[in-house]
Amino acid sequence: MYSYTKTDQGFKIIMLKHEDMTTIAACVLETIPQDIWVTVSDVYKLTGLAEPRCQLLLTQFSLAGLMESRDDDTFFKRYP
Repeated sequence: MYSYTKTDQGFKIIMLKHEDMTTIAACVLETIPQDIWVTVSDVYKLTGLAEPRCQLLLTQFSLAGLMESRDDDTFFKRYP
């Protein structure tokens, strides 16, 4: 996975380490409430991560059985 950093000359691509991605994923999972349904846009606003990255994380959480999704992966809720 890559991160983009703005510089005076444009954008610089930085490769994130596996540990960084794991930490970010854990933080995102803890941010998502257990009692209400949230959308990718909600998670984006809560975390400040890019929407595609939030979508990827939510989908991975759902596939791993950590979250449930409904309405064709539009809404997500963390399992208690």
